[in-house]
Amino acid sequence: MKRPFYLAVALAAAAVVSSAAPVLATSSNPINVTQCFISQPKLLSKTAGGTQIDYVNTSKKTATMVTFAVGYRNAQSNFLRKVTDSGTFTPGTPVNHHFDLYNDVTYAGKQVHGCSAVAVKFADGSKWSI
Repeated sequence: MKRPFYLAVALAAAAVVSSAAPVLATSSNPINVTQCFISQPKLLSKTAGGTQIDYVNTSKKTATMVTFAVGYRNAQSNFLRKVTDSGTFTPGTPVNHHFDLYNDVTYAGKQVHGCSAVAVKFADGSKWSI
């Protein structure tokens, strides 16, 4: 999936994380996004209905927080927003969650321009980020 330059810069900027917890020494993303799209508006509405993100924790550790960066463009603007999913995400288990992300902008189709995990916190206290 191609990512526009602004998304790559923003994702790189999101990599600055200050923490005393150990950070994983791997450059590969431990979260595999299998599907990500903007939901259609509710009846008689023009604003998007939120964002669906389906993913799998591909690491060997249980994740407790996953932060995603999602890019979206409508007729007025380019957007880049983050959303964090909290819970218990065991390795290999598919997660299908809907978020209120982008439910305040005019709907311009399902297509997102970049959707990936940018930070993960694991149950053992370790962290991963780009």
